[in-house]
Amino acid sequence: MKKRYTIFIASYMLIGSSGFAQYTKLFDFSGTNGKYPNGALTSDGTFLYGMTNAGGASNNDGVIYKIKQDGTGFVKLFDSLSATLGGGNLSHSLISDSTFLYGMGSLGGSSGNCLGGCGTIFKIKPDGTGYSKVLDFDGINGYAPVGGLISDGTFLYGMAYGGGAGGACSSQLGCGTVFKIKPDGTGFVKLLDFAGTNGKQPNGNLFSDSTFLYGMTEQGGINDSGTVFKIKPDGTNYSKLTDFSGGTNGKHPRGTFISDGTFLYGVSAGGTNSYGVIFKVKPDGTNFTTLWNFTDSLNGKGPSPLVFDGTFLYGTTIAGGTTDNGTIFKIKTDGTGFVKLLDFNYWNGSFPMSPLIIEGSFLYGTTYDGGIHGDGVIYKYALPSAGIVETNNDSEITVYPNPGNGIFTIIANNVKKSQIEVFNIIGEKVYYSPINSEKSECDLSTQTKGIYFMKVISENKTISYKKIVIR
Repeated sequence: MKKRYTIFIASYMLIGSSGFAQYTKLFDFSGTNGKYPNGALTSDGTFLYGMTNAGGASNNDGVIYKIKQDGTGFVKLFDSLSATLGGGNLSHSLISDSTFLYGMGSLGGSSGNCLGGCGTIFKIKPDGTGYSKVLDFDGINGYAPVGGLISDGTFLYGMAYGGGAGGACSSQLGCGTVFKIKPDGTGFVKLLDFAGTNGKQPNGNLFSDSTFLYGMTEQGGINDSGTVFKIKPDGTNYSKLTDFSGGTNGKHPRGTFISDGTFLYGVSAGGTNSYGVIFKVKPDGTNFTTLWNFTDSLNGKGPSPLVFDGTFLYGTTIAGGTTDNGTIFKIKTDGTGFVKLLDFNYWNGSFPMSPLIIEGSFLYGTTYDGGIHGDGVIYKYALPSAGIVETNNDSEITVYPNPGNGIFTIIANNVKKSQIEVFNIIGEKVYYSPINSEKSECDLSTQTKGIYFMKVISENKTISYKKIVIR
């Protein structure tokens, strides 16, 4: 990837008027400890975990690392010793089951069916021990896995950018696949072969609402500009929800959906001035709405996937801003309230192509480029408010213990016809239950440790949006 070097002697002061006070650079990559970080960070409440596309001490195939949320304690957990043994381009997001971290390398592996290898799925313990490959892709089951995996507690689900049986995309050995596999490497099932008209070259993570898996393809569809699709976890009931046209609804969508329980939110390229689009669509494919067209490069161009705190959607743009090194922004779910929060200036990072995560009162992310060595950075940005706004009156709704071990007690005084919904930090609904008495229990003990958002609804009106923490 070509680097953009910027003289920023004057731009440091410009940044001061655009969010620099809230920004903290936690780490500068420098080659041997990793280079070109990519994919969303993963948190266990103490450490952030991530991967790099290149760098490392051996073959420049990337590293797996962890770092504390204050920027101390950086540890390189795994150095891809060879593409065959470890896989290459460790550039996507990790997922945790509290024992292992699971991830994918888009190249490498033992298969000779793809130049440079077809890619791998692997697992590793958070202390850096126990590394093993879960799967070597072979082209037929997929080539160049993308994004990160998601889990339903039994299977891991993911997508490959190429490979499969779809012969319309010979340059990628196929148009891409959707697959599932058990964490021990057994039970692999190819759920879908993309073939062009139903989409091709998927990108990003899948999103689950417990009934369907949702995703996006960069290409394919009626206009060859990308699609939105859904499919059941057993591979049945595939449906194409949206065909992008390249006009105001954008083209070549990328990344992972997030949800507020009603709409799915995503980003695409294209739009009015080809700077990118933020959109939403209902899970049945109706009510597609363009929330924001990036029409001024100073606000950013090329949006990356979003994250949701219950009030605002937050994201980054790969380029644009005051020095054309990218931005951080926020916008409300109805398309109002757009604010540019930060201009990157190369020293503090450049090319922020990875999704943000929310931990406590901070956004955490990486930039693919920039920093002292030009190899990318890890950063955090202080939110104006600590994530979810506590909207409830404690005399009406009380949740305890919080933080807790996953079993939460809810006291709902004088609240009738109520229900609770719980979402994880990427917007997946993980729990739903009616509230039938003033005192009830919410059992999230099967969920992984981290931050969740509890939405309390009474008579079709949200009366509380509360952040809860499982430790």
